[in-house]
Amino acid sequence: MFVGKRMSRNLITVAPDTSILKVKNLLKEHNIDQIPVAEDRKLVGIITDRDIRDNSPSPASTLSVHELNYLLSEIKTEKVMTKKVFTTTPGTTIEEAARLINEKHVNSLPVVAGDELVGLITTCDLLNVLLDFMGVHSTPSCRVQLRLPSSAGEIAKVESIINDMGLTMVSIISTIDEDNPGVRSTLVRVGTDNIDDLHKAFEDAGYTTIDEYRVEK
Repeated sequence: MFVGKRMSRNLITVAPDTSILKVKNLLKEHNIDQIPVAEDRKLVGIITDRDIRDNSPSPASTLSVHELNYLLSEIKTEKVMTKKVFTTTPGTTIEEAARLINEKHVNSLPVVAGDELVGLITTCDLLNVLLDFMGVHSTPSCRVQLRLPSSAGEIAKVESIINDMGLTMVSIISTIDEDNPGVRSTLVRVGTDNIDDLHKAFEDAGYTTIDEYRVEK
């Protein structure tokens, strides 16, 4: 899956000469914490609620609300925005965008095509991708965690067990166990709410199921 399929396209942007009072009001109105700064669709920066707080008078100030708003109305976005912005492209994979967001400790990445700002991918967008891939919104369904041998063909066996029960495998995520390379930690979501029958079927086939977190001692 690519960024272009999951990014937000209906962007709220501001110009460099927008007052930070207006930006503050936009952030509050749309319940967001940052806005790309663009000039003729070209990305020139990003401004966050933290940028505004850092450039606002102290809460302990004796200034009136009117005076505070006047000061904020005189400060332009270009004076406080972040100019070095980490970006991505519509053709970037979702996992690469997630890696960059995690590595750079940011909440979103503006999406650019050439010089043009075309979208925004956020941590919320990435969480929605995870939920979709795990089939969380599919009902009825339940999730089973299995410990599988890392040898070839084991996932096909899991699917065969599910098919033999007349059920559908909604999603499956499998990765090598970091503590045991010979084992695959596997999450399976199946189109049923009868988790007990699923556990029994997998355990009868010789697989270990995990249905609760245990602290290793």
